[in-house]
Amino acid sequence: MKNRDRSLLDTIQTRIAGKKVVLMGVGNRIKGDDGLGPILMDRLGSRISIPIINAEDVPENYLGPVEGAGADLVLIVDAADFRGLPGEVRLIEMDELADQKFSTHTADLSLLFKAIPAESRPDGILIGIQPGSMEFLTGPSDPVLSTLDALEEILISLFPLGPISK
Repeated sequence: MKNRDRSLLDTIQTRIAGKKVVLMGVGNRIKGDDGLGPILMDRLGSRISIPIINAEDVPENYLGPVEGAGADLVLIVDAADFRGLPGEVRLIEMDELADQKFSTHTADLSLLFKAIPAESRPDGILIGIQPGSMEFLTGPSDPVLSTLDALEEILISLFPLGPISK
């Protein structure tokens, strides 16, 4: 595991400690790197022990399942334009999303989460990946694919499938 990946693993591990977590992928598959969230959710499938929500490009349609999951924390994987290098990863807190425009979508994730009643609203952290290309009808760029490989490995190590209990 590369140093960058080890650092990301450690940071996520610290933030999820003792919390019930849900993973959500957001993005538009036909817009190059913007489809990275749904692509990662497909790759993870049933390979991790936490609920996965593949919200595609309509996260507003999944607020009910987010609230219903009773999670303390939602990790959202999405393209985020923070002016980094393609494939670079940043963890961005919901309050930071409200202050700056990182999203590549029209829907503001921080505002969407405020639609969930405060008593059942989970915290949210965006695992933002800097896109390289947002061209229509293209697949993800090589730097983003490399990051998805690393993030897939990290999430599987953090949320391994255990023995099935009855």
